[in-house]
Order: sequence, then C-alpha cells, then structure tokens
Amino acid sequence: MWHKCWLESRWRFLMALSLVIAVSAIDVAQADRVMPQMGLPRGEFSRFIWKMYFSRVSLAWILGTLLLSAGGLLREQSTGASLFSLSLPVSRRRWLLTRMLAALCQSLVLAFVPAVVIPVVASAVGHTYPPGQAARFSLLMFLTGLAAFAVGVLGSTLIQGEYGAVLLGVAYVFMAGMLANILMPGGEYAEYVTGRQHMDAQWYLTRGWPWWAIAVNLVVGAALISVAVHRLERRDF
Repeated sequence: MWHKCWLESRWRFLMALSLVIAVSAIDVAQADRVMPQMGLPRGEFSRFIWKMYFSRVSLAWILGTLLLSAGGLLREQSTGASLFSLSLPVSRRRWLLTRMLAALCQSLVLAFVPAVVIPVVASAVGHTYPPGQAARFSLLMFLTGLAAFAVGVLGSTLIQGEYGAVLLGVAYVFMAGMLANILMPGGEYAEYVTGRQHMDAQWYLTRGWPWWAIAVNLVVGAALISVAVHRLERRDF
C-alpha cells in the first residue's frame, strides 16, 4: 500500500517540492529589494523572514499539501482503476488512512524544505539566518496547516475530479481567513497562528508556541478525517 501510494503521488510531490523551493529561494534572494517596499530596514531581516514564512511560503506549502491529498478512490473511479484498489485485501478505512499518512509524511518533508533553503540562500545574498529558527517556523507552519490538509483529504472523498480537492482546500483557507478577520478584527488571528505573541526582540520564536491555534487545527483536522473515512466506507462504487 505504501509503495502504491508513493507511485501515485511521486510526480505531485516533485511538483510541490519544486514550488516550495522556488518560492522560498526567490523571496529570500530578493530581500534587499523587497524589504524597503515593506518598510523594513536591512537590520530587520529576521522580521522579513517571519512575514515571508507565513504568507507566500505558507501559501506555497498549503497548495503543495493539497496537491498531495488530491486523488483517491473517486479519481480512480473516473479512470476505471478503482476496482483494482477495492479488490486489495484491505479495508477502505485502512486504504484511506494509509494514503493519508503517506501524504502527511510528504507534507512534513515539504514543510521543512524552507528551513534548509532559506539559510542557504540568505547566506548567498549577504544575510544570515539560523537554521534552527527556520525549523521552528516550519514546524509551526505544518501544525497550523493540518486543518487545510484534512480538507484536502475530505475533498478527495467528495469530489471525483483530479483537482477538485485542491480547489476546495483553497476555498477553505480563504474562507477561514475571512471569517477569522471578522470575528477577530485587528489581525489578532494572524498574530496567534503565526506565533507573533511569542516572538522575542529579534523576531525569533523563543517565548512559547500558540498552542490554542495548534489544538484547534488538530481537532478540526481529526473531525474532517473522521467524516472522510465515514463517507468513503459508505460510498457505492
């Protein structure tokens, strides 16, 4: 099952990997030109990295992880390959959970790619950034993006098209952001999710973690996965 999941997702994984690497590298390479436009002096490079991590890099990672969660039995039904998967000596629940765990592992790898790319490119353009701090941001980005990943998994059990789950996940991200801004005006939601309240003077995440935001994503993600399993087990193919 794991090998089958890898064969089916390897090209999507490579596409997502290329996207995350490109966004991370290009943004850091253009830091000296972009920072003045953002009103940031050269001495606040760490603040620039934080802003970049939870805007463009985070969006690239979410698109990548939604791409990895696409497909599934519904997509195979449209291509005529679902009968093979259904004939395997595994339950639908195990089939979905195995595929989901494979995509989750790939998404975790994608999340930590910027932690490697950003310090290397920063050094090449005359800046420094600690890899350990980048790894903290990567982990936070992964944990607070689990609900979006779960939306992609649920979409793969609801929508037969190849990229329907991706579109559903993107819609969820934008709707969740809009709703949060309405309920928590002034940018409080973004500050909690990105760890703003736990930053030190150097814009490093050293004063704790936004546990409530992480917990909400875990609870919402678990609920959506449960719905996805329930939906797939009762679907007629």
